[in-house]
Amino acid sequence: MQLKVTDVEQLKKKVRKLAAGQVLAGGGADVCLDLGQVAGCRARISAGYGPLSEGLQSVPHDRLIWILDGHVDVHDKAGQVTLVSQGESTVLLGGTAYRLVFPQLTIYLLVQAQGEE
Repeated sequence: MQLKVTDVEQLKKKVRKLAAGQVLAGGGADVCLDLGQVAGCRARISAGYGPLSEGLQSVPHDRLIWILDGHVDVHDKAGQVTLVSQGESTVLLGGTAYRLVFPQLTIYLLVQAQGEE
C-alpha cells in the first residue's frame, strides 16, 4: 500500500463547509472526515459548534483532541472547565465523563481507539 500526503488545509476547508451547512440550518455542528487508521487508532479532522451533548457523556477510551482552528471548553464531572485553544491539545481519559462546548466553529484533529464511534 502506498501512503500519500494529504493537504490538511483542503481537509479543514471541506469539514468547515460541512459544518457551516448545519450551523446555517439553525443548529450546532458535529461533523468529521476520516483520515485513516494506524496502530489501532483512527484519526479524523472534525468540526464542532455549540454543545456536543446536553450533559456529561462518558468516553469509553482515551481520546486526543488537538485544536487546529478555534477553541473548546471541556467540562468535567468536578465542574471544572478547561479551555483548549488553537495549537493546544488535551487527552480525554477513557471511563471519564465530559461535555464539549464549542463557542465558535472549531476545527480539530481527533484520535481515538479504532472502531469507536
